[in-house]
Amino acid sequence: MNIEVCEVEPGRYVLKVLGLPCPYPTMYTIKTLEKIKEDEVLEVIFDNQPSSKTIQDAVVARGYKVLSVERLEEALWKIVVKKTHTKDDQHKTINIL
Repeated sequence: MNIEVCEVEPGRYVLKVLGLPCPYPTMYTIKTLEKIKEDEVLEVIFDNQPSSKTIQDAVVARGYKVLSVERLEEALWKIVVKKTHTKDDQHKTINIL
C-alpha cells in the first residue's frame, strides 16, 4: 500500500494510490481535489483498473474536468483532472422559494 501526494510544479500535483482496491483510489482523489485550489491540476496514478471508471465518474459528478486517461503499464493508469467547474455548472439556477 502506497499513498503519496506531491506538488510537481506550481498548480500541478501528483497523487499516487497504489495497492488499494476500490473505493480508496476514488476517495483519495476526491479528498485531494477538495484541498487544491480552483484551476489547479491533479494527476492520479493508480493500479486498480476498476478505479479508472469510478474516479472519472466521481470527478465529473462534482463538476471537475477530466483532461486525460492513460494506461501507463499493464496494471498502472493515470487520470489527469483539472479542478474547475464546467460551464453548465457556472450558470446553474437554484430555486430558493
